[in-house]
Amino acid sequence: MKSRWLINLLLFVTVAILILVARYEPGIEKTQTQNVTPITADDVTQLRVERQLRDELILEKDKEGFWWIAREPRLPADSFQVRALTRLAEQTVVRSYPASELDLAQLELDPPRTSLMLNTTRIDFGGIDALESLRYLRIGDRVSLVPDLYLHLVEAGYTHFVRRKLLPQRARISSLSLPGQDIHQTESGWAVTPDSEIEADILKQFIEHWEDATAINVRETEPSAVGETVFIHLVGQTKPIELVVIAREPELVLARPAFGIEYRMGDLATRLLEPSTTNDTP
Repeated sequence: MKSRWLINLLLFVTVAILILVARYEPGIEKTQTQNVTPITADDVTQLRVERQLRDELILEKDKEGFWWIAREPRLPADSFQVRALTRLAEQTVVRSYPASELDLAQLELDPPRTSLMLNTTRIDFGGIDALESLRYLRIGDRVSLVPDLYLHLVEAGYTHFVRRKLLPQRARISSLSLPGQDIHQTESGWAVTPDSEIEADILKQFIEHWEDATAINVRETEPSAVGETVFIHLVGQTKPIELVVIAREPELVLARPAFGIEYRMGDLATRLLEPSTTNDTP
């Protein structure tokens, strides 16, 4: 009985030693995790993209933390799309090599396919590693391999980064001029001109649809685009936002002439252009 107890004890000690060996691997030095840059995504305040087939793209973060596309006119940027690109700053590197030991031309790094500046750090994009589908990046005197998650972003047009929400952050509508009718606030709530039997609560919900309206995507518009006009007056703003209804079917398309862009809104023509006579809250 005693010998069996000793055998079990020895087995327990042996298993414990094996677990410690497997966990700590004595004699093997752990590789320190390396990121593309020493900064975090939140540290990035400017992005500058230089590419061969498109114009230079510059994105800048203001003091309130909002991103803007630096062009004429300046356009509000979509923070989600910008964040997808700034994450490159803290992307984990799979492997890296001294640039002096590599054929940079063969890796499409001399010249690079495109270049990205994160603040003052330049990142050159090269080709793909055929075995693991990793992207070659040159940062300073080193070439790194990272997951191929960013090239499609740096090669995208500026409209890819335009904010899809029609109105500014926290904006509130004071009045709305639609084709054939105006909606405005009174002491007793929202009202419509010409007079209608639509209830004030339904008009309030209709205004909220506009305040939350978000496009499926954004693209450049033709300077000569014509159609019915929508004017959105915002609280605290003297100049209204002008939108042009380019199409209602098969989807609603709204142009914003001042920005030179148009919003594809999907099947929201009825929801945004014609107040319902009934409350559509679930």
